[in-house]
Formats: sequence, structure tokens, C-alpha cells
Amino acid sequence: MNDKLRMLHTSDVHIGHVTGPGDRHADICQCPALGLAAAIGEYQADLLMVAGDLFDHARLSESAVGATLELLTGPGVPVVVIPGNHDVHDTKSLWQRCRSDVERTGIHLLDQIEGSAFVHKSKQITIWGRAMTEHEPGYRPLGEVPSRPNEGWYVVAAHGHLNLSSEDAHRSSPITYEEISATEADYVALGHWHLPTDASHGGVTAWYPGAPMGSPGKGTAALVTFEDETTVEHVPISVPAHGCS
Repeated sequence: MNDKLRMLHTSDVHIGHVTGPGDRHADICQCPALGLAAAIGEYQADLLMVAGDLFDHARLSESAVGATLELLTGPGVPVVVIPGNHDVHDTKSLWQRCRSDVERTGIHLLDQIEGSAFVHKSKQITIWGRAMTEHEPGYRPLGEVPSRPNEGWYVVAAHGHLNLSSEDAHRSSPITYEEISATEADYVALGHWHLPTDASHGGVTAWYPGAPMGSPGKGTAALVTFEDETTVEHVPISVPAHGCS
């Protein structure tokens, strides 16, 4: 279809969840963001996709949010983000409060409730995703996904819970295998589960990438390569050996 393209897919980064011990870490630990930025260069990724929960809560300061966005955009590739259940785009949204930092750093935030898309014309890829305003059973991350474009690769991003059985019917932000298949996308970039999980169905490749948190060598992301077909490799995300202070 197109020339080869590599996308680093991550989710559940949760900046603000853990403050590192002692003087080896900043007050708001940025080790996961530093690890992702390093991985972009190491794996020669053409773009970074964050499928929700980049931040752990809405109480973060503007300086902490700005620092994270600067680190992720530092390598110079497009960074596409959807809000998740920890950084929901509601009336107290940090995304709205820190809008100037989003614009300043050039983050591509998919913040529309009905869904919106990032289109990279030179790389011929379209990424569609819907903003989460409330993590509840009526929110359907993959509801009414637009038809795939006539040209280029098509990625759909969604943050929610994959329903594996009827017992999951009560879960918030549900995602079904049938909805994944119905996207007809080249890849569905999922977020919310912290372990790498294959959710592919009906010829559509879909994965939870794992989370970049944890001790060195235990965090993961999905390196998605679009060429003749879509292939997924789970790669380690290593936090800085000397912290982020």
C-alpha cells in the first residue's frame, strides 16, 4: 500500500501516579515519558500513539503537564493522544486547563466527544479516536467509527474494557470483538489494560500494548509496523538508570 511506517503505541503512562524516592526523581516522576522518548529513537518510530491515561489525575500542575508533553514531542515525531478514564475530558479536564501547553508543544489531541482524526499526509496514515468524558457503561469507545479512508493506513484508538464474556456487560467503557472487527482498520490501538493483550478479531489487528511503568526492563509498548501487512512487536521501555531529577 505505502512505504513502511513504524508507530510506537503506548497507554496508561499515568504521569503523576508515583513520585520516585529520594533525589533521583523529579517531584512528578517523568521516567516513563523519558523512556518513551528514548524508545522513539531506538526503534526509529515515525509517530507515537498514546491510547489514554497519559496522566493519572486532573490535579497535576500546568508545569508538570507541560514538561511531559515537551519530553514526548522532543524526538520530533507526531504525538497523538486520546483522553482515558484517568485524564477524562470533562468539566475539570486538565486538557482544557493546559490547552496552551498542548498547542505550544504540538501534541495532536483527539478531544472531540463524537470523535476526531489526525491525518499525516506525507506518511499516509489516519488515526481516529473519541474523547472520553465519563468512564461509565454507556460510553462506547468504538461506537460509530467512521469508515476507513480511501487511501493510506487506518488506525483507530480506543480506551476501554474488552468484554470477554456476558459477565463483563456491566463494565464501563465497553469494547467488543465485533466492534473491533467492524472498524475495518489496519490497527486498533487499545488502552486501559496494563498487560500486553491481543484483541485482534475478524482480520483486524488490535492490541493493548502494556504500560511503560515499572522497574527497568518490565515496561512495554507495542511497535506497530505497517508495510505489506500489519505486524506488532512488544518492546521494552526502560526508565532512566539515574532517574529523572
